[in-house]
Amino acid sequence: MDIIDVFQERHGALRAELAGLGAQFKRPHGVGWDDCVSLDCQRLRRDIEGFFASFRAHESSEEEFMKEIAGQFELDAAMRAAFEDGRRAVADIMKIFGAVAFTFDGEHVHRLRELLGRMSDEVEAHLAYEEKTLFPLLRERLPAERLRELGERAREAELHPPSKR
Repeated sequence: MDIIDVFQERHGALRAELAGLGAQFKRPHGVGWDDCVSLDCQRLRRDIEGFFASFRAHESSEEEFMKEIAGQFELDAAMRAAFEDGRRAVADIMKIFGAVAFTFDGEHVHRLRELLGRMSDEVEAHLAYEEKTLFPLLRERLPAERLRELGERAREAELHPPSKR
């Protein structure tokens, strides 16, 4: 499995986590203006924290590998700007969503659902950009052996993360 396959697998996992967050708002009885009956607020907060941790870990890992290989191929200024703009947009909406979600007590559920939709859209746009633009460029410009080597390192890092001491 090469590095692009690893990143695409991680993208799938992030999408699944986002879908899980959204599913919590789709209760049989619906979710109203002020509702902690149909919506488990504590579970939602835990799941949001989990998604944020997963997304940060993925972005950190991706950034590490992208920095390492950036010298091996050139990204034009427009491509770099689009990539950074996408990352900034995701970071901004995650800050807003997190601020609302972590003070959320069941009131204004519709706002939280709306923000989740905006965050999901931004995350999807960012992941799609990588998959449609950056990953094909990597495949084109890096040898298959190098891509596999990076993939093996990424897998090894997942199995044996660095100590947090």
